[in-house]
Amino acid sequence: MPETLTHPTSPYGASAEPPSGAAAGPPSDGAARPAAEPPAAPRHRHLAESALAGAKTRHERMMDEARRIIDAGNDRDVVVRLTGGLAVRHYAIDLDFAERDYSDIDLVGLRRQAGELHDLFADVGYLENLYVAQATGNGQRQFFKPADQLESRAHFTKRGGRYLPVVTSVPPADHIDVFLDAMRMDHVIEMRERLTLNTYAISPADLFLSKLQIFYLNEKDVHDVITLCKDVYVDFEDRPGVLNLRYVAETCADDWGLYIDVMSNVDSALERLDQYDLTVNEFTRVRRTLELAQAMMTDEAKSLRWRLRARVGKRLAWRREVEDTGGRGPDEALVAVRTKAGRAAGA
Repeated sequence: MPETLTHPTSPYGASAEPPSGAAAGPPSDGAARPAAEPPAAPRHRHLAESALAGAKTRHERMMDEARRIIDAGNDRDVVVRLTGGLAVRHYAIDLDFAERDYSDIDLVGLRRQAGELHDLFADVGYLENLYVAQATGNGQRQFFKPADQLESRAHFTKRGGRYLPVVTSVPPADHIDVFLDAMRMDHVIEMRERLTLNTYAISPADLFLSKLQIFYLNEKDVHDVITLCKDVYVDFEDRPGVLNLRYVAETCADDWGLYIDVMSNVDSALERLDQYDLTVNEFTRVRRTLELAQAMMTDEAKSLRWRLRARVGKRLAWRREVEDTGGRGPDEALVAVRTKAGRAAGA
């Protein structure tokens, strides 16, 4: 736990200047973002150029598809925004560092627009897997493109005069998950009133919380948090494209369980920071941002709900049990892009 600070005006200390490569002001969403400090050597010097190029091409196709869906929604006032790793990539400046394995596209939408969401995805060429809506109490939807052998993994139900699939086994690899109103994982991160802060992705503050609320923090999540802290401007109010640490602190000050897990995971990210291929300035920027987040969370006045739950402590479960969905593991070749261990292995 870092020394408790008063609320400073800069993530780099009350009088310190931001390191080279830090943003001079909050960028507007969609606008050109400030250039990061160039690394001393290519981040992928031990990674085959073809592997990196292939990964970037594949991920750009996923980003293009996500933007196509979001633009189609914006055209008809249906709100959907990127979340997860691709949302972090959307905000990243240094794509060589940001690259990792992305298994699918994750979005957040509005529960009150569930019907419009179904029509939106139908119009852009997707089928809905009704099983997910049923299994989550309409808290999440899942869509995928039709496949030639759909009958081998699904049965159909009639809805609105059409037969729609109910996939109860492993979903197709190109599926899209849409969370409604909130991301319900180890903790619930509410987003219903915040989805229009940015044009294509949930806000960096919501991304920061959604990554750090995970009890079993994995390497992908640590990498995404470091990418956010390295490439996104820190501020203390909601503006497009900024990491609002005040919102992070206020949210955790109302939820003791969330506070406990975010604090612990920031510690974990700090402990792993020297494993990443960062310049001195980047390392300092990320460390100071993470320590500032902890300091502001410590200083923020806690709600009555938080204080009452703190008395109970860990004698009762403080997080939700989330089923492991399996999925693909990280692309080991891409790990070499950013970690010293990966580079030393000569991947």
